[in-house]
Amino acid sequence: MTEPAWVRMPFRPERAAAARRTEPSRASRSHPAAAALGRTALAMLLSAALSAGAWQAFRWSTTTRLFSLREVRFSGLSHATEADLLARSGLHPGANLMVVDLASAARAMESHPWVVSARLSRSLPATVVAEVAEHRPAAQVQLGGLYLLDDEGRVFKRAGPEDGVDVPLVTGLSRDAWLRDRGSLQLRLYSVLRLLEAWRAEGLPGTSLEEVRLEEDGGFTAFAREPAGLQEVRLGANDLPLQLRRLAQLRAALARRGERAARIDLDSQARPEWVSAQLVPTVR
Repeated sequence: MTEPAWVRMPFRPERAAAARRTEPSRASRSHPAAAALGRTALAMLLSAALSAGAWQAFRWSTTTRLFSLREVRFSGLSHATEADLLARSGLHPGANLMVVDLASAARAMESHPWVVSARLSRSLPATVVAEVAEHRPAAQVQLGGLYLLDDEGRVFKRAGPEDGVDVPLVTGLSRDAWLRDRGSLQLRLYSVLRLLEAWRAEGLPGTSLEEVRLEEDGGFTAFAREPAGLQEVRLGANDLPLQLRRLAQLRAALARRGERAARIDLDSQARPEWVSAQLVPTVR
């Protein structure tokens, strides 16, 4: 009996097993790429669907009668009229609320001489809300013609009888001087506002002040309505509250004596603490 022949072959199981563990299969290599491609395709489909939906929503909102303008609601009007502002704005009934240019309409309203600012907003489904701020007149200024001065020192329009304002008249300026040196004269107008504020703060009736004349030395001459006629009051440029306090005290003292001054000088250069008064002759 013949013995079987044996063949010796080298075998290294560790290296082969490691090779089997580290070598990726074709299926595992292709899976991440396919998943990424699927996610990209899904994202594109969702984006297209959202874009189509947004377009349809926009198209509907800008054509539907639901958002047709039916009302413009104003607030803050004293001198400008709703009809005038509407005509300037270009807003009209039936316009689509989602399409109208509110910024342009607001700028058009601000072209009205009384309007400082206009803020427009949509109130769905069919209303525009217009919040208007107007100039607050503080005085009339003589500048070759009468112009209105607001409480922030802005000369904003030519005065007319239709304005219906009862404010003091400011004189002592010329139109030529205003055009030549507007900066320094604007400061003088600010000083008039300080005088008006101090006048009211001392309890003096603001409506009694008829005219304020700007003097060349920086002071003022005020003409105030009194029961017996106009009273002329000379004021210096400095410390207006103190001067007006003295004016109120002098008026009270004269009233107790049954007397009245036609002219009062509160701006004595030689004796600043003195007040001089020219009395109205007493009729006996």
